[in-house]
Amino acid sequence: MPLTFSPRTHCTLGRILVAALLVLVLGPVQVGAQWRLDGWFGDAWSARTPLTFRQEGEADIRVTPDWSTRPFTPTWYYGARIARMSGATGWGMEFVHHKLYLDNPPEPLVKRFWVTNGVNIILAQRILPLGKQELSVGVGPTWGVPRSTVRDETYSFTLGKEGGRYDFAGWTGQIGITRRMRLGPHVYGVLGVKGTVSTLDLPIARGRAETTNLALHVNYGLSLQTKP
Repeated sequence: MPLTFSPRTHCTLGRILVAALLVLVLGPVQVGAQWRLDGWFGDAWSARTPLTFRQEGEADIRVTPDWSTRPFTPTWYYGARIARMSGATGWGMEFVHHKLYLDNPPEPLVKRFWVTNGVNIILAQRILPLGKQELSVGVGPTWGVPRSTVRDETYSFTLGKEGGRYDFAGWTGQIGITRRMRLGPHVYGVLGVKGTVSTLDLPIARGRAETTNLALHVNYGLSLQTKP
């Protein structure tokens, strides 16, 4: 029989991974290590991978979605990373606040489906040199804040199943390339392109919405570091 895990077990595994990464990044400082704090805004384009709405006692609703990000509609698209570098390599913990708006809901069955507060991704990340750029590869858990109206039944973050506004949604893998541009002794501008694959299993009224989000992200921002 295949090995399966409940959403609560997946959520627990996600928290363990985050805790392990905190120990890795925030643990004893190695000789010659350098700290970085990065922050950025940006935008993302999501592929039209199938989206399925499943409700108890009802036929599934399948959609080929048109997604938008609307990066400056509250809450904004943004990201941040803390990293510990040793030479040109390092380990980081990255947070990405991704967003999804379904622009072609199949009315009247689905009137709204948004994940705008948002698709919250936490990544354990390895940073490696790639010519004059940096390559980052990461994986980690994902939490979502969905809002939907399906068959005239509404679900919003105030109905979250885990005692708050965040629902464990799945897992994300990421690969990215970043160019750093020196602005001062401890300040760099950063420009990055990243790809993410996220498995999303989100609650709706009396059911779940399921999709795999493939997204291309463009980021721009600043990086502060402890050493020149």
